[in-house]
Amino acid sequence: MTDYLPDVATVPFPMPRPEDLPGDVPALAAAAPSALAGLAGTVADPAHRTGLAGMLAAVRTARADLGPVPSTLVVDDPGESRPNRHNDLAFGIERHHGDPLTLFVAAALNAHLGILEIAEERGTGLDESAWHDLVAGFDTLVRWPTDPTRLPAPLPVPGCPSSGEPEPLDGLRRWVRGHHVFMVLAQGGTVAVNSLTAAAEAGDEEAAVTAAEVASRVMRACRAALQFAGDANPDQYRSEIRPTLMPPVAPPQMSGLRWRDHEALVAALTASGEAWSWLAERRPDALTDFRTALDATYESHKGVCGNFVGNQSPSLLATSRSHRPAVGVIEQFRRLRVGTLPAAPHPDHHT
Repeated sequence: MTDYLPDVATVPFPMPRPEDLPGDVPALAAAAPSALAGLAGTVADPAHRTGLAGMLAAVRTARADLGPVPSTLVVDDPGESRPNRHNDLAFGIERHHGDPLTLFVAAALNAHLGILEIAEERGTGLDESAWHDLVAGFDTLVRWPTDPTRLPAPLPVPGCPSSGEPEPLDGLRRWVRGHHVFMVLAQGGTVAVNSLTAAAEAGDEEAAVTAAEVASRVMRACRAALQFAGDANPDQYRSEIRPTLMPPVAPPQMSGLRWRDHEALVAALTASGEAWSWLAERRPDALTDFRTALDATYESHKGVCGNFVGNQSPSLLATSRSHRPAVGVIEQFRRLRVGTLPAAPHPDHHT
């Protein structure tokens, strides 16, 4: 049913299971592959950051230098839900055993290549801020593990031209690759939030604030990834994307809310409330920045959904008994997720 996938993306798209990734800063530092520093240096080289073609070439070089990642396909996984299996099938994602962080870095570079190829050839509909956030998210995920106690310095981001005239499968290409991007970013966000929680429990303020700032960068990139996935006009949506979301093409239990990477991120956020409270007493701006980024991500998801199906339309995969608008469901999740975070303390003007 998904014979179209090789026409729009490089599939299969291997990824680790989110639960296999490092859960704190020491584990992240210990797991960083020996080649990562060199790859990060290639991606960050100023000579490759003056234009899209140079940046694309640098990421291709980094991926080639990483080489094939030894791994085995995960089968009969007791930790996998049926909805996740259906999501993975719909987007050509495979879960692999191997070195989890190396698999993650490879997936990040593959996803980055997927969007850079489109951007360099066809442009995007993202505004300058969203494009910058999207690239910065990948820059951070590739560079942070080389020294997870420090926040990588921002890099120059070459501008991206606006999308050209639509070509066949252009909308579907962005849709599929955008979902690959979002799942990689969700895994990176989970690592960052779990690292924040562990650092707060250990009383390590510097590691906690670094992880929080990484989480904010990644969350801003998630917002841009959703916009990239939805970078299609109404005609492209109806002719290219919508058919892949409906039976018989869409697997019966496909729902992005039940993707294991999204669920892992939600679980990490739910468990991080006390850590954010602890950090907010010391660095209130870190909490404010993350709350703003998280809220903007849900608003972006609502915007993409509303643009395609309208604010009152139910999900295409909703049951016959469900009449709740898809945008309303996303809003409910937004309130729940933002509600798990503490409010940032107000400055005391009397001290």
